[in-house]
Amino acid sequence: MKAAILAALGCAALPAAAQTTIGISHGIDNLSGPAANWHETSLAVRHQLAQRMGFGGGVTRIERFGISETQFSAGADMPLSDSLTASVDGNASSEHQILARHALGATLQYEFAKGWLVHGGGRSSSYNDVHVNQSLLMLERYVGNYSFSGAWRAARAFGTTAHSGELRGSYYYSDRSAVGLSFAVGKEAANIAGTTRMTSVQSAALVGRHWFDQRWAVTYALASTRQGDFYVRNGVNLGLQAAF
Repeated sequence: MKAAILAALGCAALPAAAQTTIGISHGIDNLSGPAANWHETSLAVRHQLAQRMGFGGGVTRIERFGISETQFSAGADMPLSDSLTASVDGNASSEHQILARHALGATLQYEFAKGWLVHGGGRSSSYNDVHVNQSLLMLERYVGNYSFSGAWRAARAFGTTAHSGELRGSYYYSDRSAVGLSFAVGKEAANIAGTTRMTSVQSAALVGRHWFDQRWAVTYALASTRQGDFYVRNGVNLGLQAAF
Protein backbone atom coordinates (compact mmCIF):
# COMPACT_ATOMS: atom_id res chain seq x y z
CA MET A 1 0.00 0.00 0.00
CA LYS A 2 2.75 2.41 0.95
CA ALA A 3 4.32 2.32 -2.52
CA ALA A 4 1.02 2.90 -4.26
CA ILE A 5 0.16 5.96 -2.19
CA LEU A 6 3.64 7.45 -2.57
CA ALA A 7 3.31 7.05 -6.31
CA ALA A 8 -0.02 8.87 -6.20
CA LEU A 9 1.50 11.67 -4.11
CA GLY A 10 4.06 12.24 -6.83
CA CYS A 11 1.55 12.37 -9.69
CA ALA A 12 0.48 15.95 -8.96
CA ALA A 13 4.05 17.25 -8.71
CA LEU A 14 6.04 15.62 -11.49
CA PRO A 15 8.88 17.77 -12.87
CA ALA A 16 8.28 19.39 -16.23
CA ALA A 17 11.93 18.89 -17.28
CA ALA A 18 13.83 15.60 -17.52
CA GLN A 19 15.00 14.37 -14.12
CA THR A 20 16.38 11.20 -12.55
CA THR A 21 15.50 10.23 -8.98
CA ILE A 22 17.24 7.61 -6.86
CA GLY A 23 15.71 6.45 -3.60
CA ILE A 24 16.48 4.02 -0.80
CA SER A 25 14.13 3.04 2.03
CA HIS A 26 13.86 0.61 4.92
CA GLY A 27 10.76 -0.59 6.72
CA ILE A 28 10.06 -2.63 9.86
CA ASP A 29 6.70 -4.25 10.66
CA ASN A 30 5.81 -5.62 14.08
CA LEU A 31 3.35 -8.54 14.05
CA SER A 32 1.08 -9.59 16.88
CA GLY A 33 1.76 -13.02 18.31
CA PRO A 34 5.07 -14.92 18.21
CA ALA A 35 6.03 -14.03 14.62
CA ALA A 36 9.29 -12.09 14.22
CA ASN A 37 9.35 -8.57 12.80
CA TRP A 38 9.26 -8.14 9.04
CA HIS A 39 12.05 -6.18 7.34
CA GLU A 40 12.07 -4.62 3.88
CA THR A 41 14.82 -2.64 2.13
CA SER A 42 14.31 -1.09 -1.31
CA LEU A 43 16.41 0.72 -3.90
CA ALA A 44 14.57 2.45 -6.78
CA VAL A 45 15.60 4.54 -9.79
CA ARG A 46 13.24 6.56 -11.99
CA HIS A 47 13.88 8.79 -14.98
CA GLN A 48 11.14 11.33 -15.74
CA LEU A 49 11.22 12.40 -19.39
CA ALA A 50 8.21 14.74 -19.32
CA GLN A 51 5.11 15.53 -17.25
CA ARG A 52 3.40 12.18 -17.89
CA MET A 53 6.24 10.13 -19.36
CA GLY A 54 8.88 8.20 -17.45
CA PHE A 55 10.31 4.80 -16.60
CA GLY A 56 12.13 3.16 -13.73
CA GLY A 57 13.09 0.04 -11.87
CA GLY A 58 14.03 -1.21 -8.47
CA VAL A 59 15.10 -4.07 -6.23
CA THR A 60 13.59 -4.99 -2.85
CA ARG A 61 14.92 -7.39 -0.22
CA ILE A 62 12.35 -8.74 2.27
CA GLU A 63 12.48 -10.89 5.41
CA ARG A 64 9.15 -12.42 6.49
CA PHE A 65 8.32 -15.51 8.57
CA GLY A 66 12.00 -16.47 8.60
CA ILE A 67 12.18 -16.37 4.79
CA SER A 68 14.33 -13.91 2.80
CA GLU A 69 13.98 -13.17 -0.89
CA THR A 70 14.62 -10.48 -3.49
CA GLN A 71 12.14 -8.88 -5.88
CA PHE A 72 13.05 -6.98 -9.06
CA SER A 73 10.55 -4.51 -10.55
CA ALA A 74 10.18 -2.16 -13.52
CA GLY A 75 7.52 0.21 -14.83
CA ALA A 76 6.78 2.96 -17.32
CA ASP A 77 4.20 5.70 -17.97
CA MET A 78 3.27 7.15 -21.37
CA PRO A 79 0.67 9.72 -22.49
CA LEU A 80 -1.64 8.43 -25.20
CA SER A 81 -3.43 11.77 -25.63
CA ASP A 82 -3.85 15.05 -23.77
CA SER A 83 -6.25 13.33 -21.34
CA LEU A 84 -5.23 9.66 -21.40
CA THR A 85 -2.13 8.11 -19.77
CA ALA A 86 -1.08 4.46 -19.81
CA SER A 87 1.08 2.77 -17.18
CA VAL A 88 2.62 -0.71 -17.17
CA ASP A 89 4.65 -2.44 -14.47
CA GLY A 90 5.99 -5.86 -13.65
CA ASN A 91 8.03 -7.69 -11.05
CA ALA A 92 9.72 -11.01 -10.46
CA SER A 93 11.01 -12.68 -7.30
CA SER A 94 14.19 -14.70 -6.95
CA GLU A 95 13.01 -17.40 -4.52
CA HIS A 96 9.24 -16.65 -4.78
CA GLN A 97 8.38 -18.36 -1.50
CA ILE A 98 6.50 -15.32 -0.15
CA LEU A 99 6.30 -12.87 -3.05
CA ALA A 100 4.82 -13.63 -6.46
CA ARG A 101 6.98 -15.61 -8.86
CA HIS A 102 6.17 -12.90 -11.40
CA ALA A 103 3.44 -10.30 -11.95
CA LEU A 104 2.37 -7.93 -14.71
CA GLY A 105 -0.06 -5.02 -14.49
CA ALA A 106 -1.41 -2.14 -16.57
CA THR A 107 -3.63 0.87 -15.88
CA LEU A 108 -5.22 3.70 -17.82
CA GLN A 109 -5.78 7.16 -16.35
CA TYR A 110 -8.33 9.43 -18.04
CA GLU A 111 -9.02 13.06 -17.11
CA PHE A 112 -12.65 13.44 -18.21
CA ALA A 113 -13.08 16.93 -16.69
CA LYS A 114 -10.82 19.49 -15.06
CA GLY A 115 -9.62 17.99 -11.77
CA TRP A 116 -11.54 14.73 -12.31
CA LEU A 117 -9.73 11.48 -13.17
CA VAL A 118 -10.81 7.87 -13.52
CA HIS A 119 -8.32 4.99 -13.28
CA GLY A 120 -8.91 1.44 -14.48
CA GLY A 121 -6.59 -1.51 -14.74
CA GLY A 122 -5.70 -5.10 -14.05
CA ARG A 123 -2.89 -7.21 -12.67
CA SER A 124 -1.97 -10.87 -12.97
CA SER A 125 0.29 -12.47 -10.32
CA SER A 126 1.65 -16.03 -10.27
CA TYR A 127 2.49 -17.56 -6.88
CA ASN A 128 3.81 -21.07 -6.31
CA ASP A 129 0.38 -22.36 -5.29
CA VAL A 130 -2.10 -20.13 -7.14
CA HIS A 131 -2.60 -17.57 -9.91
CA VAL A 132 -4.26 -14.30 -8.78
CA ASN A 133 -6.03 -11.89 -11.15
CA GLN A 134 -6.81 -8.40 -9.85
CA SER A 135 -8.80 -5.45 -11.21
CA LEU A 136 -9.00 -1.80 -10.19
CA LEU A 137 -11.47 1.04 -10.67
CA MET A 138 -10.77 4.39 -9.01
CA LEU A 139 -12.29 7.88 -9.14
CA GLU A 140 -10.02 10.78 -8.17
CA ARG A 141 -10.74 14.47 -7.60
CA TYR A 142 -8.26 17.37 -7.26
CA VAL A 143 -9.43 20.50 -5.42
CA GLY A 144 -6.81 23.20 -4.87
CA ASN A 145 -3.97 21.67 -2.84
CA TYR A 146 -5.98 18.54 -2.03
CA SER A 147 -6.90 15.30 -3.74
CA PHE A 148 -9.51 12.71 -2.79
CA SER A 149 -10.14 9.28 -4.25
CA GLY A 150 -12.25 6.19 -3.83
CA ALA A 151 -11.19 2.81 -5.24
CA TRP A 152 -12.74 -0.63 -5.71
CA ARG A 153 -10.52 -3.69 -6.15
CA ALA A 154 -11.35 -7.29 -6.96
CA ALA A 155 -9.06 -10.33 -6.65
CA ARG A 156 -9.84 -13.70 -8.26
CA ALA A 157 -8.17 -16.85 -6.88
CA PHE A 158 -9.14 -20.40 -5.86
CA GLY A 159 -12.31 -20.09 -7.93
CA THR A 160 -13.68 -17.21 -5.88
CA THR A 161 -13.64 -13.40 -6.10
CA ALA A 162 -12.81 -11.10 -3.18
CA HIS A 163 -13.64 -7.40 -3.11
CA SER A 164 -12.11 -4.47 -1.23
CA GLY A 165 -12.54 -0.70 -1.10
CA GLU A 166 -10.19 2.18 -0.32
CA LEU A 167 -10.61 5.86 0.53
CA ARG A 168 -7.65 8.22 0.22
CA GLY A 169 -6.96 11.90 0.82
CA SER A 170 -3.77 13.88 0.16
CA TYR A 171 -2.55 17.40 0.89
CA TYR A 172 0.11 18.99 -1.36
CA TYR A 173 1.67 21.65 0.87
CA SER A 174 4.40 22.70 -1.59
CA ASP A 175 5.31 22.15 -5.25
CA ARG A 176 6.66 18.64 -4.62
CA SER A 177 5.86 17.76 -1.00
CA ALA A 178 2.70 16.02 0.16
CA VAL A 179 1.15 13.92 2.90
CA GLY A 180 -1.64 11.38 2.47
CA LEU A 181 -4.01 9.26 4.55
CA SER A 182 -5.80 6.11 3.38
CA PHE A 183 -8.25 3.53 4.74
CA ALA A 184 -9.02 0.15 3.15
CA VAL A 185 -11.37 -2.70 4.04
CA GLY A 186 -12.50 -5.91 2.33
CA LYS A 187 -10.89 -9.18 1.26
CA GLU A 188 -7.69 -9.88 -0.63
CA ALA A 189 -5.28 -12.63 -1.60
CA ALA A 190 -2.33 -12.64 0.81
CA ASN A 191 0.68 -14.91 1.19
CA ILE A 192 0.99 -15.97 4.83
CA ALA A 193 4.04 -18.02 5.82
CA GLY A 194 4.43 -19.36 2.28
CA THR A 195 0.76 -20.16 1.63
CA THR A 196 -1.57 -17.90 -0.37
CA ARG A 197 -4.98 -17.38 1.26
CA MET A 198 -8.07 -15.25 0.72
CA THR A 199 -8.37 -13.19 3.91
CA SER A 200 -10.28 -10.19 5.22
CA VAL A 201 -8.20 -7.03 5.62
CA GLN A 202 -8.56 -3.69 7.40
CA SER A 203 -5.80 -1.13 7.06
CA ALA A 204 -4.91 2.51 7.62
CA ALA A 205 -1.79 4.32 6.44
CA LEU A 206 -0.19 7.74 6.71
CA VAL A 207 2.48 8.42 4.08
CA GLY A 208 4.39 11.45 2.89
CA ARG A 209 7.21 12.89 0.86
CA HIS A 210 9.04 16.07 1.94
CA TRP A 211 11.52 17.87 -0.32
CA PHE A 212 14.12 19.96 1.50
CA ASP A 213 15.32 21.54 -1.76
CA GLN A 214 15.43 20.67 -5.47
CA ARG A 215 17.69 17.67 -4.87
CA TRP A 216 16.97 15.96 -1.53
CA ALA A 217 13.78 14.51 -0.06
CA VAL A 218 12.65 12.12 2.66
CA THR A 219 9.76 9.67 2.46
CA TYR A 220 7.91 8.18 5.41
CA ALA A 221 5.02 5.85 6.15
CA LEU A 222 3.12 4.62 9.19
CA ALA A 223 0.65 1.78 8.64
CA SER A 224 -1.52 -0.63 10.59
CA THR A 225 -3.12 -3.71 9.02
CA ARG A 226 -5.38 -6.41 10.48
CA GLN A 227 -5.03 -9.53 8.30
CA GLY A 228 -8.08 -11.60 9.17
CA ASP A 229 -7.54 -13.69 12.30
CA PHE A 230 -3.87 -14.23 11.50
CA TYR A 231 -2.18 -11.09 12.82
CA VAL A 232 -2.20 -7.34 13.28
CA ARG A 233 0.78 -5.65 11.60
CA ASN A 234 2.06 -2.21 12.58
CA GLY A 235 4.90 -0.75 10.55
CA VAL A 236 7.11 2.24 9.87
CA ASN A 237 9.11 2.99 6.72
CA LEU A 238 11.70 5.75 6.16
CA GLY A 239 13.49 6.64 2.94
CA LEU A 240 15.83 9.13 1.30
CA GLN A 241 15.60 10.39 -2.30
CA ALA A 242 18.05 12.32 -4.46
CA ALA A 243 17.16 14.02 -7.76
CA PHE A 244 19.59 14.84 -10.56
